[in-house]
Amino acid sequence: MAPPSSLLQAVHLASRKLASSGNFDQLLKEVLVICVESVGARGGTIYLHDPATSQLKFQHVLPEEMASRLPPAIADNYGLVGKAFQTRESVLSQFEAGIGNEEEKKTGEVVRTMVTVPLMMEGEEPIGVVQLLNKVNEQQFDEDDAKVLDIVSAISTMAYLNSRLTEESTRASNLLGMGKVAHDIKNLAFALEANVSFSDQTLAGLKEFAGGDQAPVGLLSYVDSIDVMFEELMLSIDRIKRYSMLISDLSAGKQLNPIMKLAPLAMTIELAAAYLESEGRSSRTALRYDIQTDAPPLLHDEMFLFRIVQNLVSNAIKATREVMSDDARAQADEDEMLGEVVVRYRFYDGAHWVEIQDQGPGMDEETASRILQGTARSLWAKNSGSGWGTKIVLELAATHDALVSIDSEIGRGSTFRVKFPHREA
Repeated sequence: MAPPSSLLQAVHLASRKLASSGNFDQLLKEVLVICVESVGARGGTIYLHDPATSQLKFQHVLPEEMASRLPPAIADNYGLVGKAFQTRESVLSQFEAGIGNEEEKKTGEVVRTMVTVPLMMEGEEPIGVVQLLNKVNEQQFDEDDAKVLDIVSAISTMAYLNSRLTEESTRASNLLGMGKVAHDIKNLAFALEANVSFSDQTLAGLKEFAGGDQAPVGLLSYVDSIDVMFEELMLSIDRIKRYSMLISDLSAGKQLNPIMKLAPLAMTIELAAAYLESEGRSSRTALRYDIQTDAPPLLHDEMFLFRIVQNLVSNAIKATREVMSDDARAQADEDEMLGEVVVRYRFYDGAHWVEIQDQGPGMDEETASRILQGTARSLWAKNSGSGWGTKIVLELAATHDALVSIDSEIGRGSTFRVKFPHREA
């Protein structure tokens, strides 16, 4: 056992490091170093718990070269790590020479002594597990070692929970700010709508004059064109009004109330994506459409569908850009596209399927799970964001009983699917 003064010093060091600001993942790595050094271990591993998959996810290991030999995750009731997590108690283990144990099979290293400690504060659910191997000088881990690790784990857990609370507070503040901005945009949209509406009477008079015998040739066609443009302008203003009201409702935690109408989806889907073609071109990404135009109409909120498609297409463009090097983008010809996003729509098996496929870096199951839970922030280094875009998609889809899923693989891009059950009434 290390002298009590050394153990106390380790606890103080952990407290100082975890009280500082910084990336929590890096702090966890430092915690593992502190744990290893404080009890004189030769190595160790930290796992964090993922409630969505009931797994303990590998985070860090010492020595670092052991990382490739460890599985990315294990069931939260498996082995000694699972036992410590489930029982919320430290587990001291010893292994006889010549008897291959589970840790030796996983790492290829000889393991003789081990201490496994849940990461938790007293009375709270564990957030993970730290496991240390092989005490120096062939000694055994004892209860005193477990006690100091219990204290360090409690400090680590408190820092983790504080970081999560800080993140959620920041996200809530950002959303509140979005709500205030949306409120201002809504007021401006209402004012613009009023001004355009006052133009109706002027346009009607102009149309009457253009249809008379004294009107210049071709004037009526110009007036008709202006009339169509005014109609499009009013539709755009209505979208701005409703979307700003939607953001205000989301920021205030109000229930969303879609305005359901029976209508085809194809035109709305293509139009929503088309608005982002300029964004795609600036990111060297082409939009390709594969849309079924003869699908039956669906009872839906047109603006909600519009926002779902726009948010997913915008994210897909960002993901595709992420794999492009700055040199490749700089050397590309003016009209050369380096990536592609596919906007797909089909009706089959009694459901309407909207798919947005990108050529980005892809993601693992854990990341996809966080997205579908609405807890993911922006994934891309080259494109900052709050992560609220995908959360809005989930909220809007839920109002139509639609299911959102992700098909993705690291290095092979992602496909986001939204399945709308067919309804006509």
